[in-house]
Amino acid sequence: MDVFSVDLNTTRLFQEWYLEELEAGATPSEVVAALGEMDSTLATIRALSVAYQDRLPEYEDLSKQCLTSGDLLAAEIAKGYAVFQRSLEILRQGEPHMRVRISEMKGALTLAQRRLAALPQSDVVIEGQVGIIIPLCVLLLEERQYEDAIELASQGLFLAEQLQAPITIARARTMVICCKANAGHTVATIQMVEDDRRQSLRYDAHYADLELAAALFRLGNYEEASSIMSGLVARSEGERRERALEYRQRVEAIWGVGGLEGPTYAVATGSAPSQWLTEVTRSLMRAYGVPREGKDAEERAQHFSQVLEQCRRAEENGHPWHDWKHLFAQWAIATAHLGRGEFVDAAGVLEHAEQPNPEALDIRVLVLGSALELSLSWQAPEGFSVARYEHLLRQAFADATRIRYASPAGLARLLQRWHPTAAAYLALAPNPVLACASATRSVMKVGQHNFVDDLGIPPVYACDLTLRALDFDLRRDFAFVQGDPGASRKKKKDLLQTCGTVPVWRLPVSAVKLAYGMMRHQNPEYQGRAESVIQTYGIRPMTNALYPMIGALDDVERYTRELLDGHLTAKGFAAKMGAIRP
Repeated sequence: MDVFSVDLNTTRLFQEWYLEELEAGATPSEVVAALGEMDSTLATIRALSVAYQDRLPEYEDLSKQCLTSGDLLAAEIAKGYAVFQRSLEILRQGEPHMRVRISEMKGALTLAQRRLAALPQSDVVIEGQVGIIIPLCVLLLEERQYEDAIELASQGLFLAEQLQAPITIARARTMVICCKANAGHTVATIQMVEDDRRQSLRYDAHYADLELAAALFRLGNYEEASSIMSGLVARSEGERRERALEYRQRVEAIWGVGGLEGPTYAVATGSAPSQWLTEVTRSLMRAYGVPREGKDAEERAQHFSQVLEQCRRAEENGHPWHDWKHLFAQWAIATAHLGRGEFVDAAGVLEHAEQPNPEALDIRVLVLGSALELSLSWQAPEGFSVARYEHLLRQAFADATRIRYASPAGLARLLQRWHPTAAAYLALAPNPVLACASATRSVMKVGQHNFVDDLGIPPVYACDLTLRALDFDLRRDFAFVQGDPGASRKKKKDLLQTCGTVPVWRLPVSAVKLAYGMMRHQNPEYQGRAESVIQTYGIRPMTNALYPMIGALDDVERYTRELLDGHLTAKGFAAKMGAIRP
């Protein structure tokens, strides 16, 4: 290895030589050792960059040498690497005083920028400036100054391209990907990663592909994103594999299809703490996995309470709440309140929810789905508009048809998993959202015969399910009457299904809720569709059994007929329904 023949002053020549040595079989440690024989500050700087990018044990000693060398350039380059590593560690820990530490590091890097700008410009100085820009971008992202971070990262990429240095260009390109991903520029992130995949040299292919999968998940493209994640897990080792497994576990939990059991994976260095996202969705999955009956209902309510506690604790622990994570927490809190029947609390959260990024289609659909579900209840606060949230949710699906890489079908699957009533409403309302068509299978057909999808339900149990689907809190176990031969108990078990690997108890959707939502529109087309929905799916089961709350069902039927016939306004209907005491 003839290191003395290399022009260390020219970054492009040094990096090309380094890559050729690796291709010939040399190891990064051997290159560092060879540079050490040159006994010069410039050689130490080059050795430091190699040790840093390959995470060599020699990095610590080389960093100290540069910081104490008395050479301004060497010290500032070492500082850039050190601050970058420290910033990642702080992100991983999620310390409550993180903001103060970020401010301190930002000040140190800004000073380094000024010092390097004052030096005579050379390849090594420009490379040092790129090395300062990258950790500054990370700190800007933590302060949610996304556009500033993108602008700065783009400047870093421009400088790297002027050097024509392959490693520096690849590193700067990865930082631009990071900034665009954090800013929520989902389509641009995908396009940049696709471009990165076409390059002969990638600085961090694992990270870039992880961001590609994340962007596809954001757009509802679950199948393609899952395929990328499977490939990442298969070809990764050590900490990188743990990182991929942690992210896959988290996404499967958010989509409600997996990640329910077993320990959460440790968060890799350089990743913000995200286990709380998995823990929150685990509690939601457990809540959705038990019936709304008797002791099961109490357990369900406890799981929802756990969601509220987990979100509160995550905020108190200083975990970074970027836009998406903050919206996720608001959605989870609102959904937990809905599950506990705390409609006013849910409304308070949703009314103050931040405006989602237009390309964050997954969280847009979830937040708007919970809002539409709340608005379809007559227990929602006055003024909580069905039309508004229906419009916004329709717009999200319209955007999904327009935005490249997005999947309306995937988003519908996500909506139906957590908010089946909202999905069924979109499927049955005028100008239905076609992606939600399968959600109609959750609507219970009642009358002389009662079905959920193709599952027949005995009359008395269908009565119980109808009242529960209308948010009446029965506070008791289902009353099996008149010598029920076990058929109702069996049907109760049959309603327990699986979504992926996760058990889900299917609480049927009542057509009465959907018709009420449509009747709240001052629109003949909607009112006509409400009548059609009731005609198709019915209001209540018919039975001669001694069902103890038959009077409540009689009231539901009477008020629904009066609503459809125009004898009750939607507001009057809500008041009448709210006065029913089963």
